[in-house]
Amino acid sequence: MKFILARLSFPISLICLCLLTYSSFAQKETVKASAFFEVDERVVFNANDIDRAYSIIPKNSSARVIGYADYAGDEAYNISLSEDRAQAVVDFLMERSDGRVNIISMEGMGELPQGNTTDADAKARRVDIIFEFEKVEKVSKEKPSKVIPPPPAPPKAPGVSEESFEIDTIVKENIVLKGLSFIGGRHFPTRESMPELYKLVETMKKYPKLEIEIQGHICCDYSQPDGIDNDTGEPILSKNRAQYVYEFLSRNGIDESRMTYVGLGSTQPKVFPEVSEEDQQTNRRVEIKIVNL
Repeated sequence: MKFILARLSFPISLICLCLLTYSSFAQKETVKASAFFEVDERVVFNANDIDRAYSIIPKNSSARVIGYADYAGDEAYNISLSEDRAQAVVDFLMERSDGRVNIISMEGMGELPQGNTTDADAKARRVDIIFEFEKVEKVSKEKPSKVIPPPPAPPKAPGVSEESFEIDTIVKENIVLKGLSFIGGRHFPTRESMPELYKLVETMKKYPKLEIEIQGHICCDYSQPDGIDNDTGEPILSKNRAQYVYEFLSRNGIDESRMTYVGLGSTQPKVFPEVSEEDQQTNRRVEIKIVNL
C-alpha cells in the first residue's frame, strides 16, 4: 500500500487591539468530500465534490484520504483497488494544491458491504477526503453578529394574475419548482425565481383543499446529512430553503394548516453520480408533495 505522511503545522497568532473591540479564537473545522469511481476504475473519477470543498477550505489545510470499493471481487483485489483509487485522488490533490492542502495520511479500506440498491453500490466506489483546518473567528464585544440580509424580492405587480400549476387530481404527482433557484450556500431564492413562488401561491388558491409537504433538496455533498446554510451557520440548508417557501406562502395568505416542510438533504438525488452542472442543478431543488387534494 502506498502511504504518504506529511507534517502539518498551524501558525497561531495572538493580536492585542488597544480598543478591545474584538477578540479572536481558533476553532477546528472539518469538511468532507467524496470522489466517485465507475466499476473497476482506478484513476478517473468525478471531482465535483472536491471542487466544492476547495471553495471552502483555506490554505494549509490538512487532508486524510480513504479509499473504498464495492462488494464485487475478492478481498485482496478490493484492497488493491481502494488503495489505487486513494493514490489517484492524492495525486490529483497534490497537482492542484498550490499550498492549499497537506496530505497527512492515505489508506485503502477495501470493500464496503453490498447495498440494497444500485445507487448504494455506486456510492461505495469512492474515496473520502477529510479536510481539517483552524478557523479563526472574530467575536464582537460591542456589536451583534452581522446578519446577511435577504436579497430584495421584486414587488408583485398590482392586478397581475400569475398562472398556476396544473395538478393531475388522479395521479397527484409531486410539483417540481423547476424555475426556483437559490443563491449558492444560502436559503434565499434568486430574484428571477420569484415568479415561480407566486405561481405556487396561485396554485394553492386555485385548489383550496390542497395540502402539501414542501421538500428541500441539495446537490453535491453525499458525506453529510445536509448542507451548511451560510446565512445561519446551521447544517440544515435544505430544510431552511423549504422553510423559506413555507413562510413565503404564509405571508401571501395561505393557511399554515395546509402546509408542512422538511429538508431531505442529498438523500434523494434525481441524478447520481453528478457529472455536470446540469446534474447538480437537477438535484438542487424544491419539490411540493401533494398530501391531500
